[in-house]
Amino acid sequence: MPIEIKYNLKLEKQRIKKTIDKLLWYEKLGYRPRFPQNINPKVDGIKTVYSAIENEYVEQDYKKVALEIKKEYARIENGFITKLQAIFGIRIKRHFTIILTKYGVGGSYSLPNKIIYNIAMKSSSVNTVLHEITHLIIEPYIKKYQIQQNEKERIVDLILTSKLISLPNYKMQKRGEKNSRLIDPLFKKYFKPPIGNFFKEFAKLHN
Repeated sequence: MPIEIKYNLKLEKQRIKKTIDKLLWYEKLGYRPRFPQNINPKVDGIKTVYSAIENEYVEQDYKKVALEIKKEYARIENGFITKLQAIFGIRIKRHFTIILTKYGVGGSYSLPNKIIYNIAMKSSSVNTVLHEITHLIIEPYIKKYQIQQNEKERIVDLILTSKLISLPNYKMQKRGEKNSRLIDPLFKKYFKPPIGNFFKEFAKLHN
């Protein structure tokens, strides 16, 4: 099974707790995480937050999105993963665990194969999943060369809109635009096998 989709009340509480713990980091980078209605994470206690989550939880909302993701991902999975394998010259394990949530930021990931998708955001669910899969693939380079948050977001956007992938209906994020003047020319020149050369050149920007 290529993807496993999970959602439940316990996972939502875990998600909100982690979001609150990282709130200052999110705000510093310009993110606006979603919280339950009428909840102020800087004022309300965790029990109040958990109670609000319980009141908002409707399982059918998650089930509907899960079915949409499974259908769309099954349609494009083979072509997408095959292209990534050709670009990076590696064999990609095709099992990913997707956690559905209504809280936090739009999407996130955790090695080796976990993806979190916020179903409350107005974005293509399957494109967000593909975005986070791409993050998982490039994460070893991100860590090795200490690439910053907005920089790696720009790199992922460029990969998914490049001729190598050309993902239909994919919208690039505005948060990466301020890095485009430096990143885009390097990507155009060096992003080709062996991919490690691109990241080596990219690292020189900070030297």
